[in-house]
Amino acid sequence: MIQDASWLDLAGRLLFVAYFVVAGLCNLVPARVTDHIQRMGASGTPFPAVVHWAGMTLQFAGCALILGGWRADIGVMCLIVFTIAATAIFHRFWNMQDPARRNVSRVMFLNNAGVLAGLLLLLQNVR
Repeated sequence: MIQDASWLDLAGRLLFVAYFVVAGLCNLVPARVTDHIQRMGASGTPFPAVVHWAGMTLQFAGCALILGGWRADIGVMCLIVFTIAATAIFHRFWNMQDPARRNVSRVMFLNNAGVLAGLLLLLQNVR
């Protein structure tokens, strides 16, 4: 058993923040913003532009709080809410008719479930 696991905690936090920051920056490209908002509207999300920007705010605020070490618990909760909402909006694989799209969406759904599991473990560590 590792006696001093603080470096593991730091590495985990940095990897989570990097994951969400890189994904968030990719989603700030104008074409991606337009695509996300259109897909959200097509899936029935009310006020898709507002929801998109609220999601981006949750994502980056959560990362900042975790990185800054101030109220990291709230930062993790921001990322949990973001992950659940994004998954519910974009990865409803059970509604997809095309088998290839359904499979990709199912994989992304499961990926997000794994991210959520890691966030729950991180929440335990920052409390």
